[in-house]
Amino acid sequence: MKPRTILISIVAFLAVTVVNYSQEPAPQTPQEPAQPAAPQAQQAPAKLPCLGNFATYEEAEEFLRTAKIIKSKGIPKGVTLPQKLTLEKDGRQEFAVFKTIDERKSGITRLATGAEVDFKDSWKFEIAAYELNKMLNLHTIPPVVERTHATSKGSLQLWIDGCMTELERSAKKMQPPGPMGWRQQMYRVRVFDNLIYNIDRNLGNLLITPDWQLIMIDHTRCFKSLGELRAPKDLTFFSKSLMESLKGLNEKDCEARCGKYLTVMEIRSMLERRNKILALYEKVAQTPGAVYP
Repeated sequence: MKPRTILISIVAFLAVTVVNYSQEPAPQTPQEPAQPAAPQAQQAPAKLPCLGNFATYEEAEEFLRTAKIIKSKGIPKGVTLPQKLTLEKDGRQEFAVFKTIDERKSGITRLATGAEVDFKDSWKFEIAAYELNKMLNLHTIPPVVERTHATSKGSLQLWIDGCMTELERSAKKMQPPGPMGWRQQMYRVRVFDNLIYNIDRNLGNLLITPDWQLIMIDHTRCFKSLGELRAPKDLTFFSKSLMESLKGLNEKDCEARCGKYLTVMEIRSMLERRNKILALYEKVAQTPGAVYP
């Protein structure tokens, strides 16, 4: 082959090679692996007003059980003759209410609110109501424990400062900032009072925190051995979440948590009332405006 012919062949070969190379996909620049989104800090649950200055139920209960009692004085209000105790532990002071009443009367007992059959008034019911409050996720009753003071056994409940009573609110004609939220809170109280057959709910034992959260106190006159509801006409507006919690109640768990303070009959009567509350709920569950979260 002549040199000129060889040169032309080489040039043609190079041209084809360049064209083919230019048609190959361009190499991709390596990409940095996607960085995972920064984890969002989980918000701590809102502090429960019923815990006062404590962070958890366990912390409050431990303090009530073990703190030293450094002062005691009678509380002028109330027929159960409660005492306000000052407790101190590790430089911390808190107040608490101590009750020792434990009366059970057969027959008819005349009260200011009317006659009651088989009247009961016991410090033990304070603890039972508190335990149920936790089981139902209500979180509206301050911590209560059993404790002995001055040789007497009774209930010791955390004192919540900075509240006004519903009686004081009504007298001052103060209106809550959120009427619907306030109504929902009130109806949770109604359900709970029917569940435990509370014969002593009054405007003086509903506390209101500065941010308008309700706190329930004084549950010594409850847990009647009766399967009927005390005031079924009050139950027209229901919390769905509370109804779900009610469905979860069972005799075994109630005995484990409250059996030291309630008789088997008192527990079974309460569960009968629970069934009647749920039956009322089912009747209106599909009615617009009758159920809230």
